[in-house]
Amino acid sequence: MATRTTSMFMDERAPCAALNQPVQPRPEELGSTYTTHYRHVLRICRRFFRQREDAEDAAAEVFLKLHSVLETRNEAVPFLPWVSQVAGRHCIDILRRGKREKGSRVDGADLSGVPDYSTPSPLSQVLRNEERLEVREQLIRLPEKLKVPLVLRYYKQMSYSEIARALKRRVPAVRMMIFHAKEELRRNLRREQSGKN
Repeated sequence: MATRTTSMFMDERAPCAALNQPVQPRPEELGSTYTTHYRHVLRICRRFFRQREDAEDAAAEVFLKLHSVLETRNEAVPFLPWVSQVAGRHCIDILRRGKREKGSRVDGADLSGVPDYSTPSPLSQVLRNEERLEVREQLIRLPEKLKVPLVLRYYKQMSYSEIARALKRRVPAVRMMIFHAKEELRRNLRREQSGKN
């Protein structure tokens, strides 16, 4: 059964009957899809973003999104064009979100009358320190395979390729590890916050 589903990801000419059934791909199947099609998706994302790391993050997000949008796939469209369309739409969504955030900023306004609160108040410093401690506490609780890439990336400020060399992994695998680690950390922080309320 697993080989049939895996071949559906790999082979664009997979029988349409297999696509009519609800598909719940396993992580290893998504991993092989990622390995096979990552370069293609990254090329599409590079057309949308100036910074390579932004394109790499978007490409990784596309593969995480695939499992939830796979059932909407039109079986008449081969896999590669379909995943290209998913990637393009995802990049456009990211850019639109960025535009909305930019539009909500105050540009060109006279801010001379606004008091300077750049030095945080003692209360905000305490709150910020508590947030940092909470993040570190949740980071420590992560499994080793998720904790190490995050520490290397955000505390040691290593690049993806440096982390890949240190962990003896490929760069796409490191990107996925970091993305999964961030997602897990966010989930844990949300759980912790909802437990306090």
